[in-house]
Formats: sequence, C-alpha cells, structure tokens
Amino acid sequence: MSFLYKVCIPNTSRDFFDYAAGSVAPCIGARVWVPFRKQTRLGVVIGHYVPTMQAANIKTIAEVIDDQPLLSAEMLALCHWVGEYYQSPLSEVLPLALPKKYRNGDKVQLPVCDYYTLQIPVETAHGLLPVRGHRQHALVDFIASQQGMPVARKMMLQAGFKTAQLDALLACGLLSMSEQIAKPLVPAGSRSTALTLNGEQAQAVQTIARHLHAYQSYLLQGVTGSGKTEVYLQVIAQVLAANRQVLVLVPEIGLTPQLLARFSARFPEPMVVIHSHLNDSERQTAWQLASAAEVRLVIGTRAAIFTPMPALGLIVIDEEHDASLKQMEGVRYSARDTALLRAHAANIPIILGSATPSLESLHNCALKKYVLLHLREKALDSPPLHYQILDVRNQPLQHGLATPALQRIAEHLAQQNQVLVFINRRGFAPVLLCHQCGWMADCRACDSHLTLHRSVGRLVCHHCGLTQATPKECQTCKSRELLPVGAGTQRVHEFLTTYFPATSVLRIDRDEVRKKQALAERLERIHTGDAQLIVGTQMLAKGHHFPRLTLVVVLDTDNGFYNQDFRALERLGQLLTQVAGRAGRAEFPGQVIIQTHLPQHPLLNLLVQQGYEAFAQSLLPMRQQAQMPPYHFLAVIRAQGKQLDKVLHFMHALKDQLHAADIGTLGPAPAPLARKANNHRLQLLVKSPSRKKLRTALTHMRTWLIMNNNNHIRWNIDVDPMDLS
Repeated sequence: MSFLYKVCIPNTSRDFFDYAAGSVAPCIGARVWVPFRKQTRLGVVIGHYVPTMQAANIKTIAEVIDDQPLLSAEMLALCHWVGEYYQSPLSEVLPLALPKKYRNGDKVQLPVCDYYTLQIPVETAHGLLPVRGHRQHALVDFIASQQGMPVARKMMLQAGFKTAQLDALLACGLLSMSEQIAKPLVPAGSRSTALTLNGEQAQAVQTIARHLHAYQSYLLQGVTGSGKTEVYLQVIAQVLAANRQVLVLVPEIGLTPQLLARFSARFPEPMVVIHSHLNDSERQTAWQLASAAEVRLVIGTRAAIFTPMPALGLIVIDEEHDASLKQMEGVRYSARDTALLRAHAANIPIILGSATPSLESLHNCALKKYVLLHLREKALDSPPLHYQILDVRNQPLQHGLATPALQRIAEHLAQQNQVLVFINRRGFAPVLLCHQCGWMADCRACDSHLTLHRSVGRLVCHHCGLTQATPKECQTCKSRELLPVGAGTQRVHEFLTTYFPATSVLRIDRDEVRKKQALAERLERIHTGDAQLIVGTQMLAKGHHFPRLTLVVVLDTDNGFYNQDFRALERLGQLLTQVAGRAGRAEFPGQVIIQTHLPQHPLLNLLVQQGYEAFAQSLLPMRQQAQMPPYHFLAVIRAQGKQLDKVLHFMHALKDQLHAADIGTLGPAPAPLARKANNHRLQLLVKSPSRKKLRTALTHMRTWLIMNNNNHIRWNIDVDPMDLS
C-alpha cells in the first residue's frame, strides 16, 4: 500500500491533513500545492505513513514545489515542540519558520551578483587607460586593493563609482566578470582587536571555551558596563574559527545597529540581521544565506530563533530577562526558552547575558541547570554611580519634574554633559479631564482612558488604536476648561524644550521612531553630541553606550509598586537598574535621580543600596510563598466575545475540564482591561507545581475546545505568561 503524506497547511486549525502522492512523491520538509476546500493552497510535508485501512475521499497532491527539503528535520522538530508546548497548532508555527516569499510559493534561490576581477597587472592596466580618466584609474586601484578577491558590483557602486566607469574597464578587457552568490557587504573601516580581559571576563571565556562541543547553558550576569559583549565576542571568535555558525538574539531592533557595529568591527566577514523591519526580499535573502551556511553570523530579534543554520555552534541571548523575547500574540512562544531547547537538541552551548537576570534564570542557577558566571567589576575604570531617591511628596511638580531634579539637570548641561529623562509613558498626557465636572475622555470601545497626543491634535487609545480629534469642550457640561492630567514623553519634551531653550532636546519613543531609519538617526544624534537632553521610554533603557551621558532622572517610578501583576516588582528592579546603567559609563561620574512618593519603600532602598542581585534574592521567597514562577508553572487562558454571559459560561466549562484533571485554577475574572474593542475579556489563571502535568492537561483541554467551542468565542492559551494583562 502506498504512503499517505501529512501536509501542514499554514493558518488552518489543524496540524496536518492527509494527501496521496501525485506523479512525484515529495520529500519530508518540502513544499507542495494541494487542493484544500475550493482552493489550491501551499503546504509543507511533515511526514508520511502507511494507512492500516483503505482511506476514503483522500485528495492528491497537485504539485511538488521543492525537490529537496526546505525545512530540515531539526527545524521541523523545533516547530513541533513549539506547537505542543505553547498549545498552538503546527499550522500557526510553521509560518514563523518560513519567509513570506516561500510561504507564497516563490522559488528557492540564493541571491546572486556580478563580481569582477582584474585580468592584468595593475601597472599594465593603468597604461592602457586614458590619462584623464581619473575615476577609471581610481577604480582599478580600488579593485586591486582587494588583494585578488572578486569585487561585487554593488560594493563598487557603494564606494562611489559609476556603472559607466565599470563598463569602460570591461570594454577594454581589463576585467573579467562572473556571477557569484551575493553575500552581505563587509563594512569598510578600521578593524578592532580583542580587548584585554580582566580576571572575571577571562574566567568566563575560559569556562565556556572548555565546553564548546556540548550543550551547557551559561548565565552571564554582569553589572552594566562590565564587558559582557567582549565575552560574547571572544567566545564567538573561537566558534567561527572552527567554521561553525553563531546566532545572537537581542530583544529589540534598537539594540541591533550598535551590536552590529561592534561585530562588524571585530569580524571581517559577512553577517545578516533578521528582524520585523525587513521587507520580504531582505528577509528571504537573509534566511537563505543562513540556511545555506553562506553566512556564519546571524543577529536578530525573537523571530530569528527559527532561522535554519545547519552548522550552528553557539547561541547568545543578550538581555535574556527582557519581556520582548516573548511573543504576545499568535503563537505565544518565548524565544529564550525556545533557544534553550534548540541548543539542547543541537548539543551546543548557549549564553544568556543580563545585568538583571530573570528570577527563573537565577532559580535555574540555584538548581545547577545553568552555570552562573559573574562579572562584578566594570570593564572600564569608571567612578561608581551616585543614587539619589528624591521624595516628591508635597513638592510642586512641573510637568512631572521636581525643582531639585531640574536644578541637577541644569548643572549637568552646564558641564556640556548629556542627560536622560526617563518616563515609560508615551503621549502628552494619559488623561484629558474637565476641570468643572470631572469628565474624562474615555475610549468608547475599551475600559480605558484616551491618551492625549497634542503634537497631532488627537486622542489615542493605546489598546485598540482608536483615534479621534481632541474635543474643544466637555462632553457633559460643555465647559471649555479641559486639562491634560499626568505626563507623557510628549509633555515632558515640550516642557524641557521651553525650560532649556538653548539646549537641543530629543525625544525617543515608539511614536517618534515608526519609520525604518528613525531610531538609528536619533541614536546617531546622541552619539555625536548633537542632542544634549534626551526624553525617552524603555527603548533607551538597555544596551546603549552613551559616553557623555552623566545624569538619568527617572519619573513615575511608583507605578511598579502599585501594579497588580506578579512580575511588576521584578520588572521595576530591572528597569531602574538598566536605565541607571546608561549614566557614567565612561570616565565621567554618573548620577541617578529616582523621583518617588514612596522614598521609604524597603525594596527600593534595597535595590539602590545593595544592587539588583540582593533585590532579586529578596523577591524569590515571596514568589515561593505565593506559588508563582519559578516555583510553580503558569498558563493564562484568555477569552473574549461580544456577550459577557457567553464568555463567562465558556470559561466555567474550561475550569470544569481542568479541575477534572486535578489542575488548580484562579478565576475566571475580568482581565485588567475588561473591555477592549467592544469585546468583553475574561481570563483564567492555571497553575501547577509540575510542568509535565500542566502541559498534558492543557493539551487535552485544547483538543476538547476545538471540538466543542460553538459560541464563536475567541480564546488563546498563554503558557509561561510574562504578564497577566
């Protein structure tokens, strides 16, 4: 009896559908065109089997696209694990592992480019060219400077030469042309050499280097400025020397250019960057070059964890604690935890780096699952940071800033230093309030206030995206006294621009850096000193090195103490430590001012006086007592619908299913934002001391859900949630 093939069709509700082979039998991992309902859809063959009985109504594969596997057995196994662990159908996971062009059925091909080589000695070539053809002579010298290596056409154009000059040399027979794989250009410029390591850095490099050919997870915990990146670079150099590939993950696109610059200066070889701002062609090119092992260095955000790398020898995750490494919609996977699984399957080391490790990672070190490598010394001999907890109770605030903070800002600016004012809230003001009757501008589709964005004259809901013009009068009493209450980045930026009129003030938040190169341009302004006073959100809190920045002022600190989320205090400690680390990174002494209404809070004082490690160790017993991660394992089931009673009935049915499996639950309860985009939102917290037991119960519940959800309730399962919102 012939095989039946399991074909995974992206964005369907099932893992796979059965198909018979057509005239050509496909290989596992290849793409095929198949009839699906009344359409022809692209699918990926994930397996085959011999049916035990004659199958009825089996459709036949219409066309085989690939004669070789596009997805390797290792990548298919990784996708299977992600789907099973994070409770998502494989049909939603596989698209994460393929560029859009390949999901559309485009032909698999490596990018190619014309390359040129000098056919005759340089002196002879110069003698054959006209004396006045200065640019042609310069082009000959440029090609000769590459020491016999073929030079790509785009490299010459990037260096300022013209197509006409290149064609002239070809016409004279001075050059030969060949078509070769187009690898990314290696940036021109001086190369940096490995730095001299201090004792802790050297110990970390030696420890990792001893186990480069086996799985081991290392937590590299280093204070800001301790030289974690140099440890990465020196370990990576050894992996590259063994002709292996390296994958480096960063949490945000904003960290990519800076890291890329350091890697380019150290390693004179092509590398690719993978993140969400790439267009479809750029993403396909980077994916294919990595898949063919034509590039050995891949730097990317969380989606890059699905990049095929057949010679993978090391994974590095910078800022391993960062919430941006967790996908918050669709397949809710953690890139960090997926990377750990991938490293284990490939039997290679993985380095998790952070100045403020997650409590889960610290707990895994205590359990000896990770090897803890400490960097307690700063790589550069810089003065220690000076912290000041500024009590703002009963103090007048000017758009969120207390007078002592403004005085310190003025002092640092007068010394030609840079200052960062940090507020983790974008917009002009979070609330528009009527002074007469207390009416507030609310979103009509969500249980939330609208945020005033005065620069565009709009009120914006940061939850559902609804926008409307800023009203001229109160919608209740018709008063025209509408007051913006609270401060956002726009308001602080506008005030500081007026307060320090002779100073260049720069704002960096998500609204300001929507365009492709906007963030890189603003970071360049900071590095060149063009911007002296910066107002920013957590986009600037980590990873950036600003040598002239000597003062950080943190506004709105207290939100972390009041937040109901179980990770709120951990995040507050991480955020304060990370943003404080932007100050005093060079020879200039740094100062951090933390404005707060809770100056006596014991955890805030512990963080400032003893550092993040002591702060984190004090949180672990609280988590254990509350039966929260890392001591218990969590999942959040979220559901939403137009009718509250139907959503509530749906959630209680799920709760009964889980109780039958002896799994503890809390809820159902309204989500922190109980109504969003006119949908009522409820959530059920599921917890267990056994990861395996929780996974089994969720799998059974998801199967039951797919069979029995007839109320058109939208739902999702978030395993290992980063927050409970």
